Amino acid sequence: MRINNKGKDAKGLSEVEFKAEGISAAGIEFYSWDFDYNLEKNNGFKPEILLDKIGIVSHKFKPGQHAIACKVVDNDGLENVEVIKLKVNGVVERN
Repeated sequence: MRINNKGKDAKGLSEVEFKAEGISAAGIEFYSWDFDYNLEKNNGFKPEILLDKIGIVSHKFKPGQHAIACKVVDNDGLENVEVIKLKVNGVVERN
């Protein structure tokens, strides 16, 4: 997953663009995104965006630590989840 810091809005929230790339011989069906992923729970994936067909989304974050999960599902029903950690504090850093 790649990230692009798009700057701050008028409220001081940092906007980050995410790009996921899934590869499958069967083709990619969709991506799902959880911008508040709970690393402590086994089944902590609660997507805010469920059926993203492109794999590119933007989200705004307040300062602090954030865990973002992206699930990709292919046309055969196989899936994978990638989790990244972000630190937002004036700048956006991937941990």
